[in-house]
Amino acid sequence: MKCFICSTESNEVPSAGDYTQLDCPQCGEYRLSGTAIALFKEHNWKFNVEFTRLWLESQRSGGTIPLITSDRAKTLI
Repeated sequence: MKCFICSTESNEVPSAGDYTQLDCPQCGEYRLSGTAIALFKEHNWKFNVEFTRLWLESQRSGGTIPLITSDRAKTLI
């Protein structure tokens, strides 16, 4: 599967919720909610790659896998 952020080939990690979890060699591991995925497809949005990577890195400092919700996704395009 391709990374939602940078389109690099990435590994999909099994998830137990309404999100897709990817492990990208460029962006790292993150989760994207089902609603955010639907919005990106509906509006043909693209992430701002550098800004999104910075946000992901800041979220990882707490030791958790970042979740990009639909509200957060709107701020990262």
